[in-house]
Amino acid sequence: MAERLAKIFGTEEDKVNCPFYFKIGACRHGETCTRIHNKPPVSQTMVFPHLYDNPPAAIAFADGLNVPQESLVEAVNHFEDFYEEVFSELAKFGELEEVVVADNIGEHMIGNVYVKYQGEDQAMAAMQGLLGRYYAGKVIVAEFSPVTDFREAKCR
Repeated sequence: MAERLAKIFGTEEDKVNCPFYFKIGACRHGETCTRIHNKPPVSQTMVFPHLYDNPPAAIAFADGLNVPQESLVEAVNHFEDFYEEVFSELAKFGELEEVVVADNIGEHMIGNVYVKYQGEDQAMAAMQGLLGRYYAGKVIVAEFSPVTDFREAKCR
């Protein structure tokens, strides 16, 4: 029995634990989800929900709308400035393995920033160092995340 439960943990067959949260660190159902979101007490991966504000041109482009070239260039520059600023600030706490900004426009994913440090101690230092700080006029919210493999961290 235990072996079978171990095999289905975090999959669609698991009727107790949310496979979406396990795989992408977010769930489209949020607090109304009928399954458990196992939030790790510590992890080498962190998520900053909705930290990146996509410019309107980027959202329109993602929705398949026709967007002027200059607006797309501005959106790319906006993203690159954001990424550089966030990367350099987060690197102060330890060696970064990955920084991923979700480009999914679903409400539960839009603007989420995932950061994977080399070790849990570095992520813990970042968590403590960012506590009470602001970015772009908003309080920085940071959570440890169960995501370790970003290749599968996609909301389909």
